[in-house]
Amino acid sequence: MNQLPTSLRKQIPDAVLRKLDDMDEAAQLGFVEEFSRNKKSSLLAFLLVGGGLHYAYLGRVWLTLFFICTMGGFGIWWIIDLFRVFGMVRERNRSVAIRVLRDIQVLR
Repeated sequence: MNQLPTSLRKQIPDAVLRKLDDMDEAAQLGFVEEFSRNKKSSLLAFLLVGGGLHYAYLGRVWLTLFFICTMGGFGIWWIIDLFRVFGMVRERNRSVAIRVLRDIQVLR
């Protein structure tokens, strides 16, 4: 898949990239569009850590409520999440890539 930008390629697991290489160009473009629409930004998630809204942004509403009610685990959880947020976004985007690939394969 040559038309995939390097920045996007880094966010997609190798197994998904191998499957994409076996697909026709229309399916690849469909994957890129859907993945781009659903992926999350590390920078935005990092900015949202301050208010505890990063969990809501990543689709984890209950953790958001718990985080806010405990004031970020009395500050400890908040400090830890400053370092963890990039990994959380990376994992979320990998899950999105796998789900989008699965959906495309089912539709084919």
